[in-house]
Amino acid sequence: MAKKKAARGDFNMSEEIRNLLKNDASMSSREVFEALVRDFPGQEINRNSCNVAFSHARRKLGIKGSGNRAVRHRRPSVAVSSSVGSLNLGILQAARELLSQAGSPEAAVQAIQDLQALQLN
Repeated sequence: MAKKKAARGDFNMSEEIRNLLKNDASMSSREVFEALVRDFPGQEINRNSCNVAFSHARRKLGIKGSGNRAVRHRRPSVAVSSSVGSLNLGILQAARELLSQAGSPEAAVQAIQDLQALQLN
C-alpha cells in the first residue's frame, strides 16, 4: 500500500533527480548522488535507490547514453573437416610454401606455435 503524502515529507528523490538532470543532462549517477547529499544534508539517501531513480529519470527525460561503447564481435570459428573430399587447395599450397620456407616440418610446426603464442585475442 502506498504511503500517504504527508508521511513521506517534502523530499521526493525522483523529482529532485529529474530537476538536476533537466539543468545538466550530462551529470553522472555519482554526481547526482553527491548533489542530493549536498543539497539535502538531513535526508538519508540510499545509494542504490538513487541509482535506480537516476536511470528511470534519464529514460523518462529521453536522455540517451554517449554511444561510444566498444562493440566486440566474436570471430566465427572455422570448422576443420578431416575428410579428403573437403581439402582446401589454397591451404595446402600455403602449407607447402611454409614447409619450403621453414626447411623442415618440425621448424614449420614451431613457427606456427610461435605465431599462435604472439596472437592476442
